[in-house]
Amino acid sequence: MAGSVDVLRYCGNALHRSSTPKAMITKFQLTKKSSNRKTGPIATVRSSSNTCPADCPFNNGGGCYAASGPEAIWWKRLDESEKPEHTGWLGLSDQFREAKLTPGTLLRVNTAGDLPHLPNTGEILGNVVDLLRAIFEANEVVPFTYTHHRQTEHNLSVVDRQNRAGFTVNLSCDSEERASMMHRRGFPSVCVVPADDTRTGWRDEHGTKFVTCPAQTRDEMTCDRCRLCSKANRGAVVVFRAHGAKRKKISARLETAG
Repeated sequence: MAGSVDVLRYCGNALHRSSTPKAMITKFQLTKKSSNRKTGPIATVRSSSNTCPADCPFNNGGGCYAASGPEAIWWKRLDESEKPEHTGWLGLSDQFREAKLTPGTLLRVNTAGDLPHLPNTGEILGNVVDLLRAIFEANEVVPFTYTHHRQTEHNLSVVDRQNRAGFTVNLSCDSEERASMMHRRGFPSVCVVPADDTRTGWRDEHGTKFVTCPAQTRDEMTCDRCRLCSKANRGAVVVFRAHGAKRKKISARLETAG
């Protein structure tokens, strides 16, 4: 019971807002129809920056796509927002109720941010993610996201539960080798390669299939048309070429690591 109360406090439940540290409240913002060329006209959700794991290699100037450009402006505004509808899963539920999305709408969760977690341990808050999934189910959308949280057994069990229940959570891996291993364990996995990597599809020594994001290799392709990342049981690791304002920095880090 005490654990449930802690989860509600972390989410920013109205009953506990007065006693919850401001930095511990997760905020969410729903966009009914994205204008992003790559995603296409899908629905998106961004989460406050306190959901990001401190040890994410893209964090703290590491080249995070959301930390620069227009997305960074919206992300900062969400962090600073005091609007009730941005606060916690209850606020997000209100946003969905207002949006009245068409059943079957593709929902990209966390265009910025990651899954809510305990900051002192890095453990994903499974009960909170279950609540988010319940909102998605109630609104009959097709949700998918990526997580760069540490791949501990606890976090993997939370991710596996979501994938089995219809909320596709892709593991963001730091190398092709790691992505291959996690794919072989049954997790939908993705990784990043340097911006100048020209491969579009290949297999590694384990037979794991890799496919470069079709929106990066085919004209007029969007997330809405492709939907590969929304499939938890797909047969390939999805690979993203480094992109955005920090793509050179990301590419240099990847080449050094390789």
